[in-house]
This record gives sequence, C-alpha cells and structure tokens, in this order.
Amino acid sequence: MKILLVTGTLAAPHLRQILEENPSPYSFDVLALPLAVAAFLHPKYVASQIKLRGPLKKYNLILLPGMVAGDARIVTESTGIPTFKGTRHAADLPMLFDYLVDAEKTLSTTQPADRFLDSQLEKKAQHDLARSEKLLKSQIPEGYLRLGRGSDGLIIGPRLPMRIIAEITDAPLRSETEILRIARHFASSGANIIDVGMVAEAPDPNAAQNIVKLIRKDLPVFVSIDSMNAAEIKAGLDGGAHLVLSLNQDNMMDIDKRYRNRAVFTVIPAMQHGAEIPKALEARVQLLIDNLSNARSLGFKKLIADPLCDPLINPGLIQALQAYTEFSQKEPQVPMLMGIGNITELLDADSPGVNALLVGIATELGVSLLLTTEVSPKTKGSIWEVHRAVQMMHLARRRRAHPKDLGIDLLLLKPKRFPEQPFEPVPEVEYPKVNVSQETAIIRLDKAGFFTFHVDRERYLLIARHYPSETREAPSIELEGTTAQQLINAILARALITQLDHAAYIGRELTRAELALVTGRPYIQEAALFGK
Repeated sequence: MKILLVTGTLAAPHLRQILEENPSPYSFDVLALPLAVAAFLHPKYVASQIKLRGPLKKYNLILLPGMVAGDARIVTESTGIPTFKGTRHAADLPMLFDYLVDAEKTLSTTQPADRFLDSQLEKKAQHDLARSEKLLKSQIPEGYLRLGRGSDGLIIGPRLPMRIIAEITDAPLRSETEILRIARHFASSGANIIDVGMVAEAPDPNAAQNIVKLIRKDLPVFVSIDSMNAAEIKAGLDGGAHLVLSLNQDNMMDIDKRYRNRAVFTVIPAMQHGAEIPKALEARVQLLIDNLSNARSLGFKKLIADPLCDPLINPGLIQALQAYTEFSQKEPQVPMLMGIGNITELLDADSPGVNALLVGIATELGVSLLLTTEVSPKTKGSIWEVHRAVQMMHLARRRRAHPKDLGIDLLLLKPKRFPEQPFEPVPEVEYPKVNVSQETAIIRLDKAGFFTFHVDRERYLLIARHYPSETREAPSIELEGTTAQQLINAILARALITQLDHAAYIGRELTRAELALVTGRPYIQEAALFGK
C-alpha cells in the first residue's frame, strides 16, 4: 500500500524523521504544501494544491494532519483517493500502522485518528466490562456472594471486577450534610459500597443505625458498617447495612442469631478488638481459618476473609501478601477483601501509580473486594483511581494481556506518547536572542479593576471575581467556567481589562488554576503550582 502524507513546511522534516525511525510495511511519501503550519491546511486548499500536481493514481490512501479543520471527504471527492485525518501529532503516526489496511472502518474524515481510535478502544473496553457483569446475573456459582436481594444485588466473585468499598472515616463525628457530600462523591467516583466507619473506643449504636439509614435513603448504593462493636454492628444492620466489617473471634459470639443471615460478614484474623494481629504468616492464616470455621458453626452463611494488609516497611507488606496467597490456597472458595487505603495514606508518593500497582497485586492474588478511603490531601481522588485501576486490571486479565493499550488508563501527568517536537534553532538566519530571566516587570493597577481567582472543587469550576476598585467592597461580577479559555473569553467580551500586562497576568493565573483543578494541586493566587 502506498500512502501520501500531507503536511506543512515546518512539520515535514520531523514527519520524515518519524517515518525513518519507525519502519512499517507501507510505502509513504510526504507532501509538504507551501504553508508553514500544518493545522491551517483546510481540505479545500489541500484538494486545490493536489490538483496542481497532476494525477496521483499511484496512491491508495491520503492522510491529512489530524488538526486540520473541515471534512477530509472534500479531498476524496476531488482526487478519487480515500482520504482521512491522521494523528494530531507526527510522533503519534506509528500508532496507526495496524489500522491502515482497513482505513475506511478504523479512521475518520472529521476526527483526528488518535482521538477516534482512543474513543473506539474505550468503547470496546466499556463493552467488555459490561459483558462481564451480565454473565453471572442469572446464577451465582460456588465461591460467589450476592449483596442485597434479587437481580439488583451486587455479585462478588473472582471472575468479576473487584468491588470497591469506600470508607467514610469517623462518620459519627461528621454532620449529616458532610456525610452525604462524601458519600455522593465516593459513589460518583465509582465506589460500589459506602462504608460507615465508626469511632474506635467510642461506641454509638444510634449513630450507626441513623447514618446507614441516611445514606441508603439518599443514594442507590450498598452500605457497610465498619465496627468491632457488636452493638454498633447490630444497629447498622437494623439501619439496612448490606455488609459488616468485621467479625473477630470474640464479637461474633455477641451477634444475635436473627442477624447472622441478614448480611455478608467480613472475618479477620483477630481474637478480639484491640488484640494484636499475629505477625507470623502461619499463625495469621490459621487464626483466620479458625475464625471462619467458628463463624460457620454459629450460623453465619455469607462470609468474606480479610487476611489484613499491612503498610510498607513497618511492619511490612510482603508477608501480609503472602498471607493472602497462603489463605487462598487453603480456602479457594472464600472471597477475600484487601484494605489498601492505609498503604496509600502511609506513603508520600502520588496516589495514582500507587493505587494502580496495589490493584494489580490484588488482582493477581484473587481479591474480590478493595477497601480504601480519601483522608489526607495527597490521597484525594483515590476512589476514582482505584475504580479506574480495577477496570484496567479486569480487562487485562480477561484479555490475557498486560495492563496497557486497553482503551482506558491512569496516565494523569506523564503521557504515553510524547508528541512535543525538540527545540531546534532556526538555521542560517540571524535574529536577536535575549535571555530575559533577570528582567522584572512594573506592576500597575488596571483602571478597569482587578480579579481574584478561585477553584470550586465541589462543582469542578474555575471562578473569577472582578472588583472595580481596590476597596474590595463587593465584586462587580463573578464568572465561572470549566477552563481558563472560557473565562478569558468572558473577561474580554465584557471589557474587564484595559492593559496588556493585566491580560498576560490573567492568562497565567487562570491557566495555573485550571491545572490545579485538573491535577488536584492546591491553588493559591500568585503562588507556584509545583515545588515547595
């Protein structure tokens, strides 16, 4: 197959270099049209320029730059050769090599190829995930559990995506408004179960029951009660809890018979509340097995095992992971829960990669439920990150592939592809080059007034408040939007700036605020976004 790549004069050398460095089974020619910026090559212009060059019958396919405006079919109609949009950046062209044989089905005349292919991959990923859920709706095999009743219940088992339990820590100390705000955030982030975390050494059965009822009334989610206190556990069940975290050797004796089949219960390797968890691998696993056996003998039917996951270094994660492996070999039909929130909280590292790795490890261990939370600022967004990682790992396992190129990812800061072109001086041209790093600017107040900028994380919005004078008595207007560009356009449309230096300042600050909103970094006006 012979393919013509159309581009501008600036990108042509880089495009040829990309082709040299990435061999393919196709033959490519690069046509650099007399326009510097490739994005300005409208299909009508391309069609007219190609006509000037005579017939192009030797080509099977024409690719335009992905960022051109308009519909590439204009070129197809003019030349008779199928024409589509390529990638937005030359560096991404090799990702198309596997799709060019069937270009009419895999490429678009209106969307950049990389964006179109990404959307197709994501659609396939979501289809595969939905299919996994449907497979087991009718009949639950051995080793699976159902939270809730009937077809609306939540099935837990090894061939399904891991279920996410998101804990509201110290729930009785929070107001109803705050509890619902957190619960809604967790649910929208992908949590399957909202966990009501009680306060250790301060039992409050009434709060347990009321909070479970509050969440169940407000949200169509499953709810768990997280306590070692038997009275709180029973009160949570009276409130409608679907899951209990957790039973130990002592408190299971105090759960009345009428509660024992009402929900699913998690069992841990502990003698009683506050008792030390065995450090030795064999002792921990054996105590967990003994506790499960005791629970069964007492009439508890739906049980989940939690061998307990320890933080890194002190006391150490590896032996805890070995306990999961050892337990699953001895009790392969019992679903396992892994708490990963304490690992993320006790590690000063960005949470997306940490959560992805922990979810991957849990997948290999055969874990069915993950417990996590968002307490410290560095772990904000962890519920969504775990949700995304669960989808990735489930797809990878289902497809027998590595957790990459799945259609979904957790690449939030570092890109998978790096389309930036390396800086090169303009050859054979003399022009001034000035280092301005030591220059300072004189700050002048704009006669039109000034702005304060804010990030509203609850509504995921950027806010710009305009004050007509230095007194700050009241804003003359408050503008809100989701991107810096939206607010800049609104400010210009309302003539709220009169100076170039003020315009530059507003552009810089709004861009910084948008980055803070996207990345989760704190935004403070005029303060650096990164660095200490």
